[in-house]
Amino acid sequence: MTDHRAQHEIISSNKDIDIRFYLSVDEGGYVGPHWHSSLEIIYMLEGDMQVKCEETEEEVRAGDISIINSGEIHSFRSKKNKALVLQIPDPLLEKFIPEYASIRFRADSHPVREAEITRLDRLKKICYDMYIVYEIQPEGYLLKFNSLLYDLLYMLLHSYSEKTPGKEAVRNNKNREQIKSILRYLDQNHDRHVTVQETAGHFGYNADYLSRMLKKQIGFTATEYLYEIRMDHIYRDLLNTEDYVNEIFLRHGCSNYKVAMRWFRERYQCTPTQARKNAADKKLMIKTRKLI
Repeated sequence: MTDHRAQHEIISSNKDIDIRFYLSVDEGGYVGPHWHSSLEIIYMLEGDMQVKCEETEEEVRAGDISIINSGEIHSFRSKKNKALVLQIPDPLLEKFIPEYASIRFRADSHPVREAEITRLDRLKKICYDMYIVYEIQPEGYLLKFNSLLYDLLYMLLHSYSEKTPGKEAVRNNKNREQIKSILRYLDQNHDRHVTVQETAGHFGYNADYLSRMLKKQIGFTATEYLYEIRMDHIYRDLLNTEDYVNEIFLRHGCSNYKVAMRWFRERYQCTPTQARKNAADKKLMIKTRKLI
């Protein structure tokens, strides 16, 4: 999984099916708050990761399933892992589920009741069978893949969904859209000395309230989130340019070198110079393997 800034992620379906479906092999890292217009299902096969999704946070370990609803702001912090990922676009779900806009999906990865354990095992089996069929692609594989996909959607609707009352759904969507607007503003202004007070005033909030609201929804205050964005940009420039580290820091709004360096070390467990060297060594290793 690659890093994202606060943004709406555009998801393209696989060429031959109506969803995006793939085996994710992740070396570990951090994916910042983002959202997309698809229902996302992650079936962890190996390793683990932390998923922060608005007001909830969960540890997803091998054998667990995590469901992220369309439009929900979420982020990942992961160690080395392998997972099956299904991203089902809204238009497909709206086609078969008339009240889809008012439905939220949830799955408990550690149920206690026998019936729920059996049901979850079936959900996992469907996901894995989809992977086997799509990987091998026997004659008529699309017939089998789509039948499994519809079984999955039917099961999600009847066993892992809950309806949100109309007024509550409208209120939740309004709050979510406001948070997204704030994140976009911080992203667009990360390269200058934008303050919490300025950001709060732009949206008609008190500075303390703004930070508390963001902390509750995405796990960061406004200042913390600004530095998360800046670290993404800085890391990208370190790997793709030969510019001096100080120059890159200043380019992305980090005038306090000491604070920025502390954030970088906490995020990447190394200095900027070491990160650049590690990336260069990795590229050289890959190139050497290809030559061999």
